[in-house]
Amino acid sequence: YEDFEELAYRVLQSLNQQNVKYVEAFYSPRDFTFRNKKLSACGITESLIKGKKKAFDDFGIRSELIVDVVRDYGPRMGMDLIKELSGYLGRGLIGIGLGGSEKLFPAGLFKKVYQEAGERGFRLTAHAGETDGAKSIWTALNELGAERIGHGLRAYEDLQLVNYLQERQIPLEVCVVSNIKTRVCKSFKEHPVRNYFKERLMVTINSDDPTMFDTSITNEYLVLIQKFGFSLEEIRKVNFNSIEASFMTDEEKDIMKGTFNKEWERLISKYFKK
Repeated sequence: YEDFEELAYRVLQSLNQQNVKYVEAFYSPRDFTFRNKKLSACGITESLIKGKKKAFDDFGIRSELIVDVVRDYGPRMGMDLIKELSGYLGRGLIGIGLGGSEKLFPAGLFKKVYQEAGERGFRLTAHAGETDGAKSIWTALNELGAERIGHGLRAYEDLQLVNYLQERQIPLEVCVVSNIKTRVCKSFKEHPVRNYFKERLMVTINSDDPTMFDTSITNEYLVLIQKFGFSLEEIRKVNFNSIEASFMTDEEKDIMKGTFNKEWERLISKYFKK
């Protein structure tokens, strides 16, 4: 379990070096407990909470955990996981997500899991529209009650869905580098992030699995600038989207926006204004 504590600490240390102030991080305990019966989801969660508390004490970086109900283990194991971990809500755990094989295990299979999670106080997000089409996003929204959509890459296949996402400002957790490296999007030119932003969808930028895809949140923002021509003001807007899309309270969001604005103006004045 000490490895998980150290892992949480080092991840947050790396994010602190990138000037990140707040992060909602996914973790998938079933990937470990499935292979090692000596480990438990509670033990892993406890260790991650210890690591992130130490990182907060050392660096001041705030973080919350989102437990990944991996589709491939099925809804029954997902339900067990929710019940097992609900006691950590408010103690470092804030929500659930749904990763794994989107086509093989459709979101609708997890309707009861999400209903139970919502009743217990979990905030809800789900990967959808990454390897499957727009219908997967509709299912995540309508059947799971997802507050945010992970990826949402293929929303453009349904104009009605794009309008729905725009009107309701449902956040999209966009992971550009991951989408390219997994080949769900063949090139930067084909990636819809620029069009989504132009259509005023609530685009947020994320790093997916940074080590696996050899990326970072800093790199993801550089990609927006270098590959898609995002201006500094547009980068600022994306950051504001991230604050608004977070599971922080409204009061916490207002404080974070104020803090961000001050730091942004300081950096712009230092590096871009003569």
